[in-house]
Amino acid sequence: MKKIIAMDKFQMTGGIKIQPADDGYLVEWPMDGGQMILSGTPKALGDVSWEGATHLVVEITGLEAFNPVMVMVFLSGETLEAPSTIVNVGAIPGLRVKVAFPLDYLDSNRMFVPRTPGRLKEIVVGRGVELDQVQTFILTTKECHKTQKMLIHNIYLSCGEPDYTIEHKPMVNALGQLNNRQWPGKTDSIEALKADLTSALKASSGSCGYSGWSRWGGDLSDQFEATGFFRTQFNGKRWYLVDPEGYPFISTGLDCCRPGDGGPVGGIECLFEELPDKNTFADCYDGRIEQSDGVPGDYVSFSTVNLRRVFGDCWEEKWTNLTQKRLMDWHFNTIGNWSDGEFIKNAKMPYVWPLVDFPSTKTCIFRDFPDVFSDEYEQNAITFAQQLTAFAGDPYMIGYFLRNEPEWAFVQNLLIAEKVLENEVDTMCKQKFIEHLKEKYGEIGALNVAWKQNYATFDDLRRPQLLVAGFSEAAKNDVENFSRRMIRRYVSIPSMACKAVDPDHMNLGMRYSMLTDPILLEGSEFFDVFSLNGYQESPYEEVQKAGELTGKPVIIGEFHFGAIDVGLSAAGICSVSSQKDRGLAYRYYYEQGMKSPYFVGAHYFILSDQPVMGRFDGENTQIGLVDVCNKPYEDFVALVRQTNCNVYAMASGDYVAEEYTVGRIPRLMGF
Repeated sequence: MKKIIAMDKFQMTGGIKIQPADDGYLVEWPMDGGQMILSGTPKALGDVSWEGATHLVVEITGLEAFNPVMVMVFLSGETLEAPSTIVNVGAIPGLRVKVAFPLDYLDSNRMFVPRTPGRLKEIVVGRGVELDQVQTFILTTKECHKTQKMLIHNIYLSCGEPDYTIEHKPMVNALGQLNNRQWPGKTDSIEALKADLTSALKASSGSCGYSGWSRWGGDLSDQFEATGFFRTQFNGKRWYLVDPEGYPFISTGLDCCRPGDGGPVGGIECLFEELPDKNTFADCYDGRIEQSDGVPGDYVSFSTVNLRRVFGDCWEEKWTNLTQKRLMDWHFNTIGNWSDGEFIKNAKMPYVWPLVDFPSTKTCIFRDFPDVFSDEYEQNAITFAQQLTAFAGDPYMIGYFLRNEPEWAFVQNLLIAEKVLENEVDTMCKQKFIEHLKEKYGEIGALNVAWKQNYATFDDLRRPQLLVAGFSEAAKNDVENFSRRMIRRYVSIPSMACKAVDPDHMNLGMRYSMLTDPILLEGSEFFDVFSLNGYQESPYEEVQKAGELTGKPVIIGEFHFGAIDVGLSAAGICSVSSQKDRGLAYRYYYEQGMKSPYFVGAHYFILSDQPVMGRFDGENTQIGLVDVCNKPYEDFVALVRQTNCNVYAMASGDYVAEEYTVGRIPRLMGF
């Protein structure tokens, strides 16, 4: 059953142009987005009843060459300052797509909405809002480098999951490329693929080593104490990592050193001209669900298919040899996160390792934040640490990351202890918080005065309490202080368990997505290096802030730059105009990062472009050093190599920066 929301119920702002079309409405969004606003009574917005609805569905066709990005905003008031849920969602361009948002995700307790055919990545941000509180719904787009045209076919509420069947429209060729676009360097046939890869392997067959660097990739112009393992050193001016032989080391890393991600094809088979034969290319298929938010069914890696086409059964050995030589020639000295284990074993290069299955509990406080005061958390942390036994004595291992981008930490200004009291479950965190309040205030009357409430007993706090930090300044302080205790336990318990198992390798931290609040620095004394994923033009500000507040060296676990002048429809979180601009942006990133004495390196994400129709979560960005045919983007790679060769000169202050301008554009990515 559909409950149609008429377009004339929306108020158009910001210069949106809209006109009727054969099958809906043609909408032209201005460069800064504009807004389509639906206001009114909760559960009756648009003069239709939202009772019993499970999904809000917007059917669209993006008419540009890049991914259309819809933004849905659900507000409990009329301004963006009100509690809200914000949903960013991308779609395949040129295809009629149903963007269906499950209304039970409004509480923001889950960040990623599972993929559906035609839709790409969909993420939920904001603190969350209840459906019966939503007074305003806004439909808009991300800022863009040009006006965008889009067909909106329909907007409606559905009672149940909609039918996601999509039209038959082959958009991907046999090599895994977009077939309706041409660009310089595009591989136009399997014969050309074979010629390119055979030539590349032959050219890389000679001996290879770092020019002017130690065998580990360290700086030969200075030397500290050698311990046989990687460690950190402050030399009086700046921080360095130190390689096993004692040479100063700045980590120039590359994430995802593997043949290339597979992408799901279930439900979208009609978008491919030809899928590889399952018998011939059995090892290029993967039937697993890659993550809890992934799509079940077949995953196909066209990157691997293309390698097998050229090198046959020995493709893994040939790819390993080619890629190891490329990394050293490009002066990367670190194999970054999520790289192939066999490649790491054979490449004999320094590497970092992402630990898996970060300790959790059956009941979480909010998103993936566990009940950190429970015995369950402590026991799971001990089990978690055991995976480090496999790395005992390995001098190539720089260190390990405890985890990557905790989902709870994406919410701006989140006080996790406030979520403890909102959660109806009587967790150990809730028990400890109440005990803390009893100890501090003694009598319930004193708490009532401080919090401006009227509780009969402390046990009243066991029932869900909403937005406690807004009760009073004292309540906010109490929530903030207990949040600090919780985050400290979140960090310290697994950190101590890991150090007990592996005292030789460095704990490289959590790779927070951003420093949404200084409270995230709690427990950082248990890290050897503080880590962030830094998707900005410059990492300097975040690195300097983290370094000053923790006193620790800082490493960037991920950053990237992408463009759409070649064969994908999304450019990445940090978008630029061309492949040369990608290289200049990379250079600028290192130049700015090196201005901080805490900066000890950065790892670029990733080696190979993402699948043109999206990986497990829908990301389909042009961010690799090589494309789906394993062909380097030469303009980009040349500047990457030049920058990597200069990192020690940058660190010592001997580097002189050139003047140049980076052609930047607003973020072009499918979420």
